[in-house]
Amino acid sequence: MANFSINELKSLPNLITSIRFFLAPFLVYLAYMQELLLFTIFFYICGVSDYIDGPIARRYNLATELGSMLDSFADELLLLLGLVFIYLFRSEILLDNILLFGIFLSVYATERVLLYALHKGKTRLHLYSGKAFARSFYIFLPIMFYVNNYSPMMYLILTLGFITFIEHSIIYIKYKDIDPEIKTIVKSKYNILSYLSKSPF
Repeated sequence: MANFSINELKSLPNLITSIRFFLAPFLVYLAYMQELLLFTIFFYICGVSDYIDGPIARRYNLATELGSMLDSFADELLLLLGLVFIYLFRSEILLDNILLFGIFLSVYATERVLLYALHKGKTRLHLYSGKAFARSFYIFLPIMFYVNNYSPMMYLILTLGFITFIEHSIIYIKYKDIDPEIKTIVKSKYNILSYLSKSPF
């Protein structure tokens, strides 16, 4: 089992990542209280923390295994809570598309099983597809609660999620030893998500 120091936990990138853990219960409370504006502000703060923690870690040579794990866990927590937010703000989005969300959760659960069964949960991937998925999730989830036609944003988020989970699963099955720097199983020049993940938005 890896040993992590207090200094690692207190490093700037990890403190920025921890914002998502800290704000998660407040987001649930705000969704329960139907405080959409405050929820949107705090949710976008979480999105910004996800956007800047990695670049800061790499820029100042502060990238660590702990930081990678915290980043993944924070995103997974917000992703799962996303279903709670949808149900509390606009339950019809979830209920009218229950089969699609059920398939989405099944693909996600399969990816998690493969990670822990084949790699004991140790591998934390940061693929182009995953970055595009996270970015679309943080940008468009709150907007879905403001507009009547939420479908384009919902399908975008779920499609990128499907691509991410499937690509993860292929990597878990294909490779016994996974390069932590792997970004895609498709050549980057043919992978549109590599360009989307590098965009400033």
